[in-house]
Amino acid sequence: MLLFAAFVLSCVSGAGQNIRGHYVSKADGDGTIYHLLPVALFDNRSCGDLTFDLTYKERHDGCVTLNFTYFAATPMPADSVRFGAGRGVLAGAVTKLYIEPEKKMWKHRYSLQTEADRVRAFFDEQSLPQAVVCSEGRMLVYDAKKSAWRSYAPIGRRIFEMIRLNEGR
Repeated sequence: MLLFAAFVLSCVSGAGQNIRGHYVSKADGDGTIYHLLPVALFDNRSCGDLTFDLTYKERHDGCVTLNFTYFAATPMPADSVRFGAGRGVLAGAVTKLYIEPEKKMWKHRYSLQTEADRVRAFFDEQSLPQAVVCSEGRMLVYDAKKSAWRSYAPIGRRIFEMIRLNEGR
């Protein structure tokens, strides 16, 4: 009985996540723009956190912009990235926004275009994702912070479900 009660509470708390503090939206002339605020859900022991944010504009081919920031000891320009969580994979060639020194590390900021349906599938709290940044054959692997991922994934999924419902898709 106690196990059943714990299961019910976990389902209720996941479904009732307060998403309001995790995104902003703005009405634009041809649709609403949704921006999920930056989160640091991935970590590399030698490089630190990888943070990302997402931007989606209604009625623009279902395309999401995923911007991410990572650090490396030396400049390590990325050519592609793969965020994988179970069946949800966000991967492809990236566009450099900037590379700059910050303290003893190099800060890299990149952008990836992907599909909203893939982003919804990516937010699976049952899996433990990885982010892999590729640079000229070298790879930086960032593992998900387990507790941060498990608490944020339902929020991300709920936000994209809200967007889907508002668009009527």
